[in-house]
Amino acid sequence: MPHDNPTPDRILVDAIDALVDEQLAREPDSGTVEYCPHCPQEWHSLPVRIELLMLRLRYCGCADCEAALNAYDYAADDSPVFCPGSQFHGPVQPLLQRVLAMRGRISIPIQIDIIELIETDTTEVETEPPPDPVPPDGCAYRIPFHGNAEHYRAQIWTYRLSRPWRETNYVFVSHVKRTIDDDGPEFETAIFRYHPPGTPQPAISERLLIDGHWHGVLAEEDISHYQAAIDEHGVIVEVGPNLRARYHADGRVDPDLFVQQITGQMVIAIAD
Repeated sequence: MPHDNPTPDRILVDAIDALVDEQLAREPDSGTVEYCPHCPQEWHSLPVRIELLMLRLRYCGCADCEAALNAYDYAADDSPVFCPGSQFHGPVQPLLQRVLAMRGRISIPIQIDIIELIETDTTEVETEPPPDPVPPDGCAYRIPFHGNAEHYRAQIWTYRLSRPWRETNYVFVSHVKRTIDDDGPEFETAIFRYHPPGTPQPAISERLLIDGHWHGVLAEEDISHYQAAIDEHGVIVEVGPNLRARYHADGRVDPDLFVQQITGQMVIAIAD
């Protein structure tokens, strides 16, 4: 009987409904990387807990990191949820509030750890400024780093500028190894402001102890866009919501060339 069979219009509507249901059940696929609407990671269906997040951020490819990652048990992880998952629908605290609520803050792309807020005396200790030579106008010198270079677990370089760049005459450049979730080049070149001990220091609003090292949160920074803190060696680490350095480039860019590109000052010599 003709009335027992679906009409062509009904068949088309059913086909469209089935296609929509299928697409909704799948991960987004636009041909480009899809990011989670609730955190800086790529699209993920399962919630991400703090323990897993820290394993990913600390990963450097060494045997210890591999062993820790292999030993991780998602089902047994009862640490706080950092992100409820990309498919989660409902109210979610802003990313910065979630980080602060867990007493965590970003340190540096090379070394990111959950930290503890510590009340302490913030009086600055007076030290002598480094005797670095001043380069000719419009130029820069590469200089020795006035601190513990091993703390950063990366290749680093420091420079004395002839003209201030973002209110400092020094900059710090590093080749940073990316985390395991990153696509693209394995390394990233980043440049940060640098205030060696003995030079004028920026104002800070609070002090934090990060993995045994003191950091000061900059008072004047707009934390809704970038998070910035100065470490005990005078390096101002500044990262955005995507956990990337404010000034960065993919791959290992020549540090001297990168200083010229960002600050406009040519590196002409290496000072001892």
